[in-house]
Amino acid sequence: MEHVSEEDLELYCLGRATNEQLAPIEEHLLECPECLGRAEELLATIDTLRAALWRLEWEERHGRIPPGGGSSSPEP
Repeated sequence: MEHVSEEDLELYCLGRATNEQLAPIEEHLLECPECLGRAEELLATIDTLRAALWRLEWEERHGRIPPGGGSSSPEP
């Protein structure tokens, strides 16, 4: 079984995969626990980075730490 490439997995997790890329990636993730685990780790990393970026932007705009310490970004 050929695994999803790191580049394709990153595009998928960032929501930037093309329509042509989506189906094969999603089908593979349903069948491959290894790639699914890689995707879950990557999504967790992306969430952490987005929360950190949100906090930095908030601090820059307001000049202080967000209420609650800014441990997570607000719901969209």
